[in-house]
Amino acid sequence: MKPLPHTRCPLCGGSNQCQPALTGSFEGDCWCRTTPVSPEALARVPPEQRGQACLCPRCAQGLAPQTPRTLG
Repeated sequence: MKPLPHTRCPLCGGSNQCQPALTGSFEGDCWCRTTPVSPEALARVPPEQRGQACLCPRCAQGLAPQTPRTLG
């Protein structure tokens, strides 16, 4: 199985810094293996994007995004 190539956070639209998505491999370390993910943040992921892309470190921790998400 290969990771999906989705490199944008579904909440803020910024880079999710997901190493598996960037490298195409589950080998190697990723920030998400050591950072707790907020259940509230996971609950905010739109249903159609759940299981498709990783959150960025800020959103995963329940922090406000650094830049507002733009639609379009």
